[in-house]
Amino acid sequence: MKCQRCRGLMVVDHYIDMEDDSGHLWLRAWRCITCGDVVDSQIRQRRLLLRSRLGKALAGRDAGRTYETVKLSA
Repeated sequence: MKCQRCRGLMVVDHYIDMEDDSGHLWLRAWRCITCGDVVDSQIRQRRLLLRSRLGKALAGRDAGRTYETVKLSA
């Protein structure tokens, strides 16, 4: 698996979740050995949700606009 941030190598790593009171103390996640980015299932779901919301917001922003192409060379 490759890191989405830097395209580095991702490895499985184990973490201790100290702040969660749901009873899950150990957490398995992917960690990039190059940049240190950590991704688990919850992080991935949130990023996908934000990406879809951002895509919808950007698509709605340009609705109804027209653009003119201008040639810059002489």
